[in-house]
Amino acid sequence: MNFGRNVLAKYSGKGYEPEAVDEGSVFKMNMLLRRLPKLKAKKYPPEQAWCGTFHSDEGYEQMNASYEQAGKGRLPDKTPCEVYCHTLTDNSIVSPELRAKGFHTITLFGLDAPYSLFSTENEKMRKEAEKKFLESMGQWLEEPLEDCLAVARDGSLCIESKTPVDIENSLGMYHGNIFQDAPTWPFAAKKEQVGTWGVETEWENVFLCGSSALRGGAVSGIPGHNAAMKVLGLIQKTPKPQRPTLDVELSRSI
Repeated sequence: MNFGRNVLAKYSGKGYEPEAVDEGSVFKMNMLLRRLPKLKAKKYPPEQAWCGTFHSDEGYEQMNASYEQAGKGRLPDKTPCEVYCHTLTDNSIVSPELRAKGFHTITLFGLDAPYSLFSTENEKMRKEAEKKFLESMGQWLEEPLEDCLAVARDGSLCIESKTPVDIENSLGMYHGNIFQDAPTWPFAAKKEQVGTWGVETEWENVFLCGSSALRGGAVSGIPGHNAAMKVLGLIQKTPKPQRPTLDVELSRSI
């Protein structure tokens, strides 16, 4: 199964006891652009600057400060984030008509925006966080990012923002944690885990193959591999049915 332990607990009628570190803290923004924004740094053309991961306010000291401020129950002064432009890698994401016009899609991955900041005033805090993350990106751009956004039929800008509260409501991920729960190390952390694949549950035929597995987390692919290895191991241990002997086959034919 590829969902969180909270969902397994819900459908099995079992209790779920999350830890504080399982709280989600990611703010996601999806955008459709009419064109790629120009950077203040003239050295890099937009197609080159946006083709990888675009980091903003993610220096070591900046991350320490934002983590501390978020832990005190407020949005950081400098909101760390990173942006990916999918269409520079695979332009089939948009229609041929939009490709011909130079349209692109980008996703902003905002950090240090914990669930608790949005749990009481989600609508208000979503707007505030969206503004701050756009400002974080805007400091590197020659033009406002909003000026590059496509416009929907109703006249609104093509931008979708999701808080951890929104993510939990739409996908069932505990407190909006896009990794299902806190990531774990890719090795056994406890003595009793040695010799296991980290995908086991209390049911002998139910295994975790997603981020909620032990020794998993994020998009490593490790849980899927480990779940497959667990299943293969069980198949190899399952006794194969015995073929009928010649005497039995003859008696059946008679």
